[in-house]
This record gives sequence, C-alpha cells and structure tokens, in this order.
Amino acid sequence: MIRTFIALPLPGEVISAMADVQRQLVDSGAEVKWDGSEKFHITLKFLGDTDSSLVPEITDQLRKSVGNSQAFELNFAKLGGFPNIDRPHVVWIGATESQQILRLQSQVERVCTSLGFAADDRAFHAHITLGRVKGNRHLERLTASLKSITFEPLLARCTEVHFVRSELKPTGSVYTLLNSIPLAS
Repeated sequence: MIRTFIALPLPGEVISAMADVQRQLVDSGAEVKWDGSEKFHITLKFLGDTDSSLVPEITDQLRKSVGNSQAFELNFAKLGGFPNIDRPHVVWIGATESQQILRLQSQVERVCTSLGFAADDRAFHAHITLGRVKGNRHLERLTASLKSITFEPLLARCTEVHFVRSELKPTGSVYTLLNSIPLAS
C-alpha cells in the first residue's frame, strides 16, 4: 500500500510569487508548520492508502477521463484560513471560482469513486496550502497579516494533472510523481 493523491501542479513563477506571500506570513512568528514551495499544488482528490497494483489502472482511467479536458487558467487572488480566517487551522491562497477546475475535479472524483475510493463529503475549494497552524502563539498577528496582505492576482496556466505518492517521514511528507496526464492544449 502507498499513500496517494491527485493534484494540479502550478507553474514555477506562480509558486515563486506564492512563496513571497508565505514569507510575509512567516514574519508573524505564529506557530505554523509551513509547507515548502516545492509542495505547492491544488489537491483534486486525496486517495490515501492505495494498492500499488492499482497505479496503472488509476492512471489509465484518469488519462481517458481528463486527458481530453482543455488546459485552462486559474486566478489566485485571496488569502484565507480553514475553517475561517479568525481561527485558522490551515493557511491558504485561494483561486477564484472556475468552471474548468470544478469540472476537472468532478471528473477526477468520478474516476476515483468508480475504482472504489470513497467520495469526498466536503465541497471542493481550489487552494494552495501554505501551512498548518500548530499552536496559539502570535495567532492574532497571523490573522492580522492574513487580513492585511494584498498581492497582485496570480494567473496560473494549468496544463497537466499529477498522480502523486506521499511518504510520511519524521521530517515531513516526501512527494514522488507517479504519473503526469497532460491536458489538451
């Protein structure tokens, strides 16, 4: 068994700009486990424990389902927190609503449920996780920063879907690309 997820990667220049925003939040001194920018992606579906023998079948079904989807652009325009900005557990940069990503995520969800994975019970929100709050120290500074930082909207061209393995290590998770499915251009 391996731990897997399906993701939408981002172009390097968008990742770099998001890392700049993240650095401003780090300055708050809040107790947050910040993700490295190499981990910035939109999770379309977290599969969790996956039989490694299913990797070719999942890839094949994803290719058939999403391979004909058109590449598209996403606009990232706001900072926030789950469950809310005043008591965040997760700090994120969110994309404005897009029919293309909602359609793509729905296709991924259908493929995964048809292969026996549980359906997500939460609504999908396209976002990049910047970090996870681990304590209350300087939380008020973090929330003030989340509310005050402004940045130019970031336009990301989405051209592929990644099937990724996530290995949990004492130093944090390590991602390995299993397969990439290009979107139609």
